[in-house]
Amino acid sequence: MTLSWNIRRLLPEAIRTYQAIEKEFAIQIYHPMPLHRYCQRETDVKRFGKRSRNPRYKNAFGPYAPPGSGPTAIIDDYGSFEIQHTAYIDLPKLITTLHHYFKQKGCFQDETFIHDELTAREDRWQYRNIDTARVIFCEGNGLSQNPWFSDLPLKPAKGETLILSSDSLQLPKAIYHHKKWVLPYGDGSFRLGATYDEVDLSAEPTLAGKKELLNGASSFIRPQHQFKVEQHLAGIRPGTTDARPLLGQHPNQANLYLLNGLGSKGASTAPEMSRMLMDFIDQKIPLDSEVDIARFL
Repeated sequence: MTLSWNIRRLLPEAIRTYQAIEKEFAIQIYHPMPLHRYCQRETDVKRFGKRSRNPRYKNAFGPYAPPGSGPTAIIDDYGSFEIQHTAYIDLPKLITTLHHYFKQKGCFQDETFIHDELTAREDRWQYRNIDTARVIFCEGNGLSQNPWFSDLPLKPAKGETLILSSDSLQLPKAIYHHKKWVLPYGDGSFRLGATYDEVDLSAEPTLAGKKELLNGASSFIRPQHQFKVEQHLAGIRPGTTDARPLLGQHPNQANLYLLNGLGSKGASTAPEMSRMLMDFIDQKIPLDSEVDIARFL
């Protein structure tokens, strides 16, 4: 029940970007749908009442729905409310589409980047057979291996999700956030998330993560609905110590740039942060001090 940082600026640019990509490639990746947030206790209901009367949260929430007014499959002791302007992005389809497009253009290579092979040549950079004026690093958790930017305070956190199927569970098209969140795809499959782990930063799914997710689901999905685990996924969120992105130019190396630190909000922040960085590079428009890496240098 707290507005995400800068969301009223980030969201319009994100929607514009994803819809433009949809139009360009004749695909669907932007899926607007309601998000139902379930209250966990009576204090959540009171907090929602205060938030909904706060002018700062105007148009952020829908009306309160009393207990039992939602899908019967979900245990609902304290009621729920809708978070407005929500969606999910089909990131696998987005990434696959862009990889294919750039590969056809001859400007995409899927390989491990070796930092030691990037060298400065006067005012340009050389990497194997590539000669370029600028280099922009977008490495996520790989930032720790970057010799130019590794001193920046990344705060990674592992997250795990499950793809589930169920023969009996049916939910209307929406995202449901209880102790965990569940996203029904409409074909009998669901995505369940997510864990948060700042200790285990391996890229592999874990049994502990699987148990946490399934226990979370069983705490709010009625027991007559059984799940089968179809897929177990894991990834590393590249967060930061101040929960703000990392954008900017290296203080001592010309034409060496960074875009990182999007944390768990990459789908909503990446379009605006990309635009902001390109405006900084091409038009010399200063970066927002909240995201400029100069705050740590």
